[in-house]
Amino acid sequence: DPLRLDAARRQSGEQADAAIEAAVLEADAAHQQQLAAWLAPGADGGSVEPLPPQAQRALASVGVSPPVRWALWKRLLQVESMVPLAAEAAKVRMLLATPLRGVADLVADVHTAVEAAFGPCVVGDGDGFPAEAASALEEEGVAVLQLLLKSLSLSYSPELGLAPLLAPLLLLVAHGAGSAALEAGGGSVTREALRGQRSDLFNCVCACLGRLSPALMAGKPWGMPVTATVQGQVHVPAQPPNQALLLWLWVLLRYLQPALALHLQAAEPPLSVRLGRALTSLLGTHTDAAAHLRLIELCLFSIPAEVAFPRAHTPVLLVCLLARGKESLLAMPPDSLLPAFTQLRLSTPREAQLLHEEACAAHASLPHGLAAAVADAWAADQPMPPPYSVAWLQGDELDPSLHTPGRLRRWVVDLRPEAEHKRGCFALTRHLPPAEAKRPEVREAVRAELREICDGGGVAPALLTSGDPRTDKGTPGLGAQLVREIVDEFLADGFANLGVLQGGFHALSLEQRSAMLVSDDVAPDFSSPGQTDRLAGAKAAAERAKAEAAKAGEKLTRVFSFGRKPARSKAAGEGGTP
Repeated sequence: DPLRLDAARRQSGEQADAAIEAAVLEADAAHQQQLAAWLAPGADGGSVEPLPPQAQRALASVGVSPPVRWALWKRLLQVESMVPLAAEAAKVRMLLATPLRGVADLVADVHTAVEAAFGPCVVGDGDGFPAEAASALEEEGVAVLQLLLKSLSLSYSPELGLAPLLAPLLLLVAHGAGSAALEAGGGSVTREALRGQRSDLFNCVCACLGRLSPALMAGKPWGMPVTATVQGQVHVPAQPPNQALLLWLWVLLRYLQPALALHLQAAEPPLSVRLGRALTSLLGTHTDAAAHLRLIELCLFSIPAEVAFPRAHTPVLLVCLLARGKESLLAMPPDSLLPAFTQLRLSTPREAQLLHEEACAAHASLPHGLAAAVADAWAADQPMPPPYSVAWLQGDELDPSLHTPGRLRRWVVDLRPEAEHKRGCFALTRHLPPAEAKRPEVREAVRAELREICDGGGVAPALLTSGDPRTDKGTPGLGAQLVREIVDEFLADGFANLGVLQGGFHALSLEQRSAMLVSDDVAPDFSSPGQTDRLAGAKAAAERAKAEAAKAGEKLTRVFSFGRKPARSKAAGEGGTP
């Protein structure tokens, strides 16, 4: 009977859903119980043990219930061990007496941020979050940000993104001050209770920004100071937005989403200011308060160990947010991109969780040089050289013998002259000599070949030049301008994860060259600037290996069917396998 069969299926599905829901509730209860036990005061007044690994993993996947969230944050950020404001009362009074530029903008921005965060539950009378309590939260937010900016000798600017960043932290403070109105109705947050949390709130903001926005806490939110030579050498503070960071953000976007990057760079008006504000607010300009709080929580406590340079995570998050809206953004004309970008939002903690997971996967796949450069630009702790148009790669990232699971294999487009190519090339290589590279139809055919290879996943192209690809000397027969055009053509064709070997072939070490393939009729190339002594040692080792092989009657084995043999050097060891 079809009706009975459908009823049985529905009942079975409902039972399965109920079982899943029960398992989730059981896991959540166990997680919350473990956190409560960890937070419970011990004999010495508090636990000093690190959060158990199982609870740390659950913190990323399950989250934390509101009643214990503020206590957990303070413990994990070690707020309770920081100097309270009361212990530095004289310094605090002196700072508060110092004038601050932009106070009116600060008050207005904090009001807007608190209204957006608490607006749906603010009421005049009855159940909900009292309007008077929301006003008290605004006052505390303004006081804390004024103290922070004065201590850093910074003026307030909306481009700092501090007001959207502060709003979710005020949610934590509301719970810490004893408000149950956000969940069950009734109760209120008094000004006295909030003032009692001011010291912890200030230290919490400082701890969060120290991890997530180090440039701001160093007093350099817009990057390194600009050196001027008018009437002597002086340092002039950089102006918003952080230009060095934005340049590397575009490189990051071209690496992960090349078509989207080219489209967004044509926006009128430009997106630079809005991108900068999204970064400084840690995406607070594009998230609701609850989602933003979850995103900050994940960035603070749940970045996987395999993610190198975690300071670069916020720019990666922004790129992943742009990738989510890729279809709608690509459909917009340049003059409509700014409002379309503004409308990208994360509305729920679940959306924030998924974005964080996407960003962690993308972050772990980045070349180390790109992740390090983005992290350095975000921290603004050293002058940043101008980036190349795409990501730099290192020699070990091109060598297929050093490939590690989870990372991309590189199919090399070798742009060197024929003679150099014969003296050493990587196993996965498509040679495009200068004479052929000058012909647009040949370049197009090569890209078509690589498209078939790369579309299968796990493989991405990499360009190899003789030396520095930014100079004519490092690109014999081509010139730096043509190399840049070749790069632009790959990007225009939508090749993601495109990279160029930094420094070209000359930057490879002797060990890296020893693993390359060499044509039968040429000698391997071990030479490079500044390596004369190592070259002599490598040649001597090669001669000894050849003599020993001849004495033993051995023959060199061909290991590839390309008519080439692996080069030998001292790095391979005498008699060892190259």
